[in-house]
Amino acid sequence: MIAESERILFFMHVQPDGDSIGSTLAMVRALRQQGKEAVMVGVDPIPRIYHFLPGWDTLFTPWEQVTGEWDLACFLDCGDLQRVGAAVPLVERCKRSLNIDHHVTNTGYGEYNYMDFSAAAVGELAYRLLRAMNLPIDTETALCLYTSLVTDTGGFRYDSTGPATHRVAADLIELGARPYEVASAIWENESPSRLALLARALQTLRLEQGGKIAWMKVDRAMMAEAGASDDDVEGLVNYARSVEGVEVGVLIKEAADGRIRVNLRSRRTADVGAVALRFGGGGHARAAGCTLFVSMEEAIEQVLEAVKDVV
Repeated sequence: MIAESERILFFMHVQPDGDSIGSTLAMVRALRQQGKEAVMVGVDPIPRIYHFLPGWDTLFTPWEQVTGEWDLACFLDCGDLQRVGAAVPLVERCKRSLNIDHHVTNTGYGEYNYMDFSAAAVGELAYRLLRAMNLPIDTETALCLYTSLVTDTGGFRYDSTGPATHRVAADLIELGARPYEVASAIWENESPSRLALLARALQTLRLEQGGKIAWMKVDRAMMAEAGASDDDVEGLVNYARSVEGVEVGVLIKEAADGRIRVNLRSRRTADVGAVALRFGGGGHARAAGCTLFVSMEEAIEQVLEAVKDVV
């Protein structure tokens, strides 16, 4: 499908993360080098921490600026079609659709669905595709793919990380990806506003179920006080999960439009993907998310009750 298409739109999901951005950038870069018109589109801007990736600004186009008809709509890391948000109408201007994912909750919405639930990151699948098509992976493309792997495995710490993941990572390093550059940009580049928000979020930290559940909240007032943006919320949920004895960490955040976004992370046994699915969300057994259209207080009550069922 990719080989037969000349004009390809690569859709990122709302609030794109490192896996979505890194794998998409890699595919777009490699295909452009082959003369294809490949464009990455999305509803939300690229978060600041990923501005070290080559092409984050020149290869990305806001979906509403895209014109004309396209041969192929390609989705990486999108569990269902609604994950592309307001950009859904743009999909109708594409003749065919290709869904590439590793989420077990994926709805199989593409004309063709290439899915591997054992893959630690979609970056693994993008790497396989580029290899299968005999496309060159240059240093900058390798950097994008390596970032995909690093971010979706939590620095190769999550139990989704297997031998295949490390083999791909090793190949990408040999191709020129620089581990220190990625680690420094992702984990050693904290803005003052993010640290100020973290301090406020930690003050809301509460334990439930004998310390097996830890949850925090972030509302608009806290973000205003910290001078924080939505980018600064990325990864805060991991502080809840990192508490000794905790199985599930939860972050409940009030979005600018009033909706409540929930991030869920578990250690080893609890299936938070099942929790997210109950609220129309999705993800993995160890990392998932969903959006609720209720008040902050109602969201806290409903989510915690659902989490207790899987702990």
